[in-house]
Amino acid sequence: MKIEETLEKLEGITSALEREDIPLDEAIALFEQGLELAATAKTTLDEARLKISQVVEKAKGVLDLEPFDVS
Repeated sequence: MKIEETLEKLEGITSALEREDIPLDEAIALFEQGLELAATAKTTLDEARLKISQVVEKAKGVLDLEPFDVS
């Protein structure tokens, strides 16, 4: 599942939990689903952060800045 889909589902759960007429059993089930989705989103974001860090570190070894000479 893409991160956007996960966040969209989390928003739906949040909206449902904000209703005052939701039965307790349903609220608990939605809360559990929300926790699972939040954990999935965190894992996905942690993996993305790691990939970005690896790309930046790799680029540091490949890219060397040289002074710009206008003459």
